[in-house]
Amino acid sequence: MLDCFEERSDEEIRDMVTDNADVPTIFEYVLGILWYKTSERQGKILDYMKLSLDADLLPKTHAAGGEADIVYEYAQTDSYPEHTLLLEATLADSTNQRRMEMEPVSRHLGQHLIRTGNMNSYCVFATNYLNINVISDFRSRKTTPYYDPNDYERFVDGMKIIPLQISELKTIVSENKTYSELYPIFEEAFLSELRPHKWYDSCVRNRI
Repeated sequence: MLDCFEERSDEEIRDMVTDNADVPTIFEYVLGILWYKTSERQGKILDYMKLSLDADLLPKTHAAGGEADIVYEYAQTDSYPEHTLLLEATLADSTNQRRMEMEPVSRHLGQHLIRTGNMNSYCVFATNYLNINVISDFRSRKTTPYYDPNDYERFVDGMKIIPLQISELKTIVSENKTYSELYPIFEEAFLSELRPHKWYDSCVRNRI
């Protein structure tokens, strides 16, 4: 399935899943299932996936524009603190990705952090191809304040956004990586000071 998303074999994807949803919606659905397995099947995945499902639990429509595609809740363990993970999924091409995704992803996470006050929460942005300027923008969010536009006294000093290509999702699946293994990789990547053009290969791809 991930090969098909990477290559945009849309007809094959619909044959395998459903004709009742577009391919980006199916990608959100598959990402949700993948992350549920990676998280060792903890939590209420049907609540976490912000999708409309049919009677066979197959996707119909994607998440509304005002929230993240998948909102995964994690209780505290020995491997990580209590936090929420916002999973954002897109199959936008390299040009449209920067125009369509940078603002909504940071807005969804910023609003979530301001609303909950839990600064351990963060976002994973999953896509078939990463535009270098999307990586650069997300890395800059580490030190860029995000304000509540209705109350300038409410803001967060920075945000953790980890971009992830389908190529790395395939590694996670093939090597049966668990979320307990991925969390410290993402945290170390977030804290890195490498420049964006070196950051992804060194801190994400090679570590996964």
